[in-house]
Amino acid sequence: MFRAMLLCGLVAVLGLGCGADRKLQVVKASGEVLVGGKPAEGALVVFHPQEKDRERDVKPFAKTNAQGKFVLNTYEEGDGATPGEYKVTIVWNKAGAAPKVAFGNDSGQSTGPDQLGGRYGNPANTPLSKSVKKGEANEFKFELN
Repeated sequence: MFRAMLLCGLVAVLGLGCGADRKLQVVKASGEVLVGGKPAEGALVVFHPQEKDRERDVKPFAKTNAQGKFVLNTYEEGDGATPGEYKVTIVWNKAGAAPKVAFGNDSGQSTGPDQLGGRYGNPANTPLSKSVKKGEANEFKFELN
C-alpha cells in the first residue's frame, strides 16, 4: 500500500497526475497553405505557443491535404488548438521525403529537402504568427512565396 501511495505521489510531482485529466481546453482551428498561389500538399504546419508558461505545452500540428488545407491536432485528430498566441512553422518537404522535425526547444528545424528553403521552419525566426481565440472561427490562410 505504501509503495502504491509513494508511486502515485511521485507521478503527481512529475506532472503526470494520478488519473487526473491534464488536457487543456482546445478550440477548432484550421487553415490553408498556398505557395505561389497553389496548394502546398503535404506541408507540415506546427503552432508554437508563445506564452512563457506554455513553452512545454503540446504543440498543435497538421499536415496539409491536396488542396493545401489543414485542421490542427493537439490531443486528438482534428480537435484544434488551445487559445493563445503562436509562432507558426511550415516545412514542405519534396514528395516522398518525410518531414524530420523536432518538437523540443529547437523544434521546427527541417533536415529534409524543404521546398520553402527553411524560411518558415524555425520558430525562433519564422515571420508567421497567429492568435487562436475562443469563440472565433480560427481559420488561417498562409500565402507564401
